[in-house]
Parts: sequence; C-alpha cells; structure tokens
Amino acid sequence: MNMKKLMVSKNIQLGVWCLLVAAIFILQTRTSVSAQSSGQQARNRWEKLVYEDAKALIQETTVELAKNPQNAVALRMRSSAFYRNSEPEKGKADAVAAFALLKNPANAEEFEAKCYAERRLEKYDEALLSCTKAIELDSKFAWAYYNRGSVNEGKKRYEQAVADYTKAIELNSNFLDAYSRRGFIYSVNKEYDKAIADLTKSIELDPKRASEYTSRGYVYHQKKEYDKAIADYTKAIELDPKGAWAYFARGSVYGNKKEYDRAISDLTKSIELDSKYALAYNVRGYAYHDKKEYNLAIADYTKSIELDPKGAAWIYLDRGKSYSDKKENDLAFADFSKAIELNPKYALAYYNRCKMYSDKKEYDLAIADCTKSIELDPKYAPAYNNRGKIYSDKQEYDLAIADFSKAIELNPKHALAYNNRAVAYEAKGEKMSADKDRQKARELEGQPK
Repeated sequence: MNMKKLMVSKNIQLGVWCLLVAAIFILQTRTSVSAQSSGQQARNRWEKLVYEDAKALIQETTVELAKNPQNAVALRMRSSAFYRNSEPEKGKADAVAAFALLKNPANAEEFEAKCYAERRLEKYDEALLSCTKAIELDSKFAWAYYNRGSVNEGKKRYEQAVADYTKAIELNSNFLDAYSRRGFIYSVNKEYDKAIADLTKSIELDPKRASEYTSRGYVYHQKKEYDKAIADYTKAIELDPKGAWAYFARGSVYGNKKEYDRAISDLTKSIELDSKYALAYNVRGYAYHDKKEYNLAIADYTKSIELDPKGAAWIYLDRGKSYSDKKENDLAFADFSKAIELNPKYALAYYNRCKMYSDKKEYDLAIADCTKSIELDPKYAPAYNNRGKIYSDKQEYDLAIADFSKAIELNPKHALAYNNRAVAYEAKGEKMSADKDRQKARELEGQPK
C-alpha cells in the first residue's frame, strides 16, 4: 500500500513538473514572439522614417541603441538615416559597427542588415551572399532585394540589378529608392524614356527631394531636351540652394544652348559653393573659350588641372585648344603631348597634335599621329580629312583621295572633305571629278551653284 502511494506521489510530481515546463516554454515562446513582433514593428516604422524624417529616425535609433547597444538592425537603420541626412562619415561608422556585430546573423532582418553593411563597405561578394540568404528566409523582403540590386549595380551587373529593383517595386509599389536606382541604370543603358518614367515616379513619391530632379534633369540633358533639363535643375536649386551640382548641371545645359553668360553665371555659383569642383572650372573654361575669351578659359583649365592632376588628360587637350586659338603653338603642342602621356589611347589628343605637326610641315610625324588617332577611333571623319590634307601637301594624291573619300563616307555632309578631294583630283588632272566635288561642297555650304 505504501509502495502504491509512493508511486502515485511520484507520478503527481512528474505531472506537475511537465506542466511547469510546458508553461515556461509557452511563456518564453510568447515572449519571443512578442519581442520579434515588437522588433518588426520598430523596423517597419524605421523604414518609413527613412523617407519621411531621417532626423527623427536618427533620434529613435539612438535611444534604442542606448538601451541595447547590440541591436545591429538599429545600427543599420541609423546608418541609412545618416546617409539620407548627408552625414556619410557617421553612416559609414554605423555600418562598420553593424558589420562587427553580425558575425552570426540569425534571421532575415539580420542577414539584410549584414548585407547592407557589407554593401556600404564595398564587400560586394559577401553582400550578395547575405542578401540572398535574407531573401531565402523571407521571399517578400523588399529591402533585401533592393540592397542586392544595389550590390549588383556596384558590380556593374546592371541586368541583375534591374531585376532586383523591379522585384523590390513589385513587393512595395512606393519604394522610392528602387525607382530612383532603376531609373539611373536605365539612363546608363541609354533607355531614357524608361529612366524618365522611373524618376518621375520617385519625384511623385517625394516631391521635395532635390536629387531626383537633378537625376531626371540629367536624362533630359542626354536627350537634348534642354528646356526640360533646365526646369528640373531649377527646381533642384529651389529645393537645395546650396547644391553645387545642380548649378553645375544647369550651367552645362546653358553652355549646350550657347547661352554662355548664363552658363558662366551658374558655373561661377557652383564654384562658390564648392571651390574644389574641378569639373565646374573645366566647363566654365569651355564657355569662355567659345566666347573667345581665351585667357579666362586657360585660367579655368589650369585651375581644373591643379585640382585634378591625375584625371586631367582631357583638360590638357582643352587648354591646348585655347593656346592653339591664341596662336601660342608651342604651349598648345606641349598640352596635347601631355594629354597623350596621361592617356595614350586618347584619339582626339593625337588628332590635335597631328594638326600641330602639319602646321610645322613635319609631315611624317603628323601622319603618324593622325594614323594613331584613326586606329583608336576609326569612325572619326576629321582625322581622315586631316591626314588626307597632309598626303595632298606631300603630293601623294591617291592616298589623299582615299582618306577624303573615307571622311565623306563617314560624314556625307563633310563639305571640307569634298573641297579637299576636289583639289587632289584637279592635281591629278581629273577635272570632271574635281568640278563635281566642288559643286557638292557648295551645296553643303549653302552657296550658289
């Protein structure tokens, strides 16, 4: 009897223990689910604040990190907010900190945060793996697709990037950055109408974001729709009066329209806002050059070279042209040679130096430079015309005619090539061919027949 009571007592104790364990498990599960739910709610709120109020997001995540310094997702979101708030140094610091915490990510949010940090640190191969894992864990995670798209963009895998951005947009039709970045890739691929559609959508989603207007303005600029480009750049300036790039871009468009005084005004403002903006000096130099204010052009080109000596091959070329137009041929020659030294594959630099050698009647050197220019850019008609003129001056008329004919083939409206070929035909005694070419040249030049 006592033995039976003992067994019953033990069974009761075991049952109570099992109930207690089950209760603890349920409580822990509920607590974990509650924590995850709370964490997801915070993440959802932070994702909205990225666009709506970056400063508020910085404040909220800073409070969270004060309570929980190990919250890598909070670091990831604050990093994004810092970048949005034009504080890239702080944004990168948070990305570094998040990356250090995420050695062993446990869920989709942490893999996405790791991917984000790796992307910011340009660890693209690792980032691809992390984002792909986040997508495997949560196939509806729009931010994971967006970040993987950004990684693919960084690796210049544009087709894959577009696919990822498109998926992000499918999952979140208001995903501003996905439209913006996809629009950028379309512009790189010269799919300008698609780019404009995406950038217009991003502007609809955030009409106060200056960068979207400058991006769309750039696409209009590439399409030569100059008035639309100017309107977008003007709106960007209105939204961000301290943005040097918008003034630079608008000034460039005015230059394309040959409205040089407006171009110079905008480019000067761009330089005032960013005194180390090498490209702004260079483009202002173009405007001064086209106004035949060569000394001012040369001064701007020289400043641009000073600011960017390693990327200055094309600036040396531009300065050389200004020296050439001033008849300072030795300085021009030196600049063309320097451009070639910095970029041995610079076809235009060889072409311009070819002309300098030709003026000095150093014909063999001139032919060598024009031939090199043609090798580097076989579709550049002026190089054939110039080499043809040199052959003509050397009385090598058959070679000259061949080059003039090639120039005409590449540019059927090349009046000078027709005139030059006429001279070569006449020198060979082929008067009918010469007369025919002169007639064609007059037609192209708009002269009376």
